[in-house]
Amino acid sequence: MVKRFDIDEAALAAAYARDGVALVRAALNDAWVERMRAAVDRAMTVPSNDAMEFVPPGEDGRFFGDMFMHRRDADFRALFFKTPCAEIAGRAMGAAEVRLFYDQIFAKAPNTPRETPWHQDGPYWPIAGEMACTVYLALDAIDDGNGAVRYARGSHLPGRDFRPAPFRAGADNALRYAGSALPIVDAPDEATLVSFKLEPGDAVVFHGRMVHGAPGNPSADRPRRTIALRFTGEDIRWRRGVSTFGRLRKADLPDGAPLSARDALFPVLWKRG
Repeated sequence: MVKRFDIDEAALAAAYARDGVALVRAALNDAWVERMRAAVDRAMTVPSNDAMEFVPPGEDGRFFGDMFMHRRDADFRALFFKTPCAEIAGRAMGAAEVRLFYDQIFAKAPNTPRETPWHQDGPYWPIAGEMACTVYLALDAIDDGNGAVRYARGSHLPGRDFRPAPFRAGADNALRYAGSALPIVDAPDEATLVSFKLEPGDAVVFHGRMVHGAPGNPSADRPRRTIALRFTGEDIRWRRGVSTFGRLRKADLPDGAPLSARDALFPVLWKRG
């Protein structure tokens, strides 16, 4: 049993509802940070079949991604089950229960100019509902000097979906996304943008419709290793035919089904006491 996380729930929920994004300090302790740094480094050294290199051949730097690590790596699975991240998600969303959705690594090496495009997460996902969020964990100190993510405050509110954005032009997904009927997301108004100076172990929790993106990592010696944990609440229902990720498509739930229909894939991690 994970000990209850000491947090100002009212302030967290208010920031999340108003802005679509909120900062949580020290979501992971030092031991967890070291454990997950080693896990990410291991994944980068021996990439899985799900791994992605977002920097094309001939371009400087490395922008690495991997996903569904919890299905094959005990450290990533423990990150879901043994840390307060699910509770943080639930208290931000005002959920009665929180389920595991999936995880992703995003790691930008020093001297990597490749940007993270403006995008929302929700349109990549085969789900509908308001209670879907990310708890984004910093494993390194992160600020504008090594490519901090920027969030467009309030961009989750209109309920408008944008076309999934390819993280690398010319990749297979770029062709798939080009056929989407959704509008292309424009660069947000600078006045709405917020970024956070993060210490290792800090977390940013944000809504699935939040428009966000990031510059490259121009630093000479500062890696930017992060893990995105995806969570859902009780109002989420399956949407057939919209997933951009093969492993999610294979869940193959009926349209409109709750994720409880696949408990083994999407287990409950936290319930409100």
